[in-house]
Amino acid sequence: MKSFQKFDVSKVEESLNTLFAKVRAYDEARSLSSEKLSRSIHEQQLKEAKAHLQDVQAKASEETSEIQSGTDELEHIEEDIVVLKG
Repeated sequence: MKSFQKFDVSKVEESLNTLFAKVRAYDEARSLSSEKLSRSIHEQQLKEAKAHLQDVQAKASEETSEIQSGTDELEHIEEDIVVLKG
C-alpha cells in the first residue's frame, strides 16, 4: 500500500515509523529512569529506617541501664532499712 490513488504515502509511512520508534525509545528511557529513581528512593528510606532503628535501640539500652541502676539503688535502700530496723 505504497500509493493512495495518485499520492505516494511512503514518506508519511516512513515518518510515522520513525515517530513510533522514537516514542518507544522515549518510553523505555523514562521507564528505566523511573526504576532508578524508585530504587534510589527505596535505598534512602531504608537508610533512614536503619538510622532510626539504631537510635531507638540506643535509647532503649540507655533506659534499660537507668532502670537497672534504679533497681540496684532501691535494693540497697531496702537493705539499709532492714539493717536500721534490726
